[in-house]
Amino acid sequence: MSPATQTFVALAVVAIAAIALLWRTVRRDPAKGCGSTGACGAVSPEVKKLRARLKA
Repeated sequence: MSPATQTFVALAVVAIAAIALLWRTVRRDPAKGCGSTGACGAVSPEVKKLRARLKA
């Protein structure tokens, strides 16, 4: 593979990675918390129950 082709491929990979990271940053909904389902392993079941009672 020629150096010009390698450079082009490397820049394309970096560009795709940067676009993917920016897309995830823009799409992220901070109201959902941990992940798209709102399930966070760091939050105990007791805290989840308390949050559910406080919302109601």
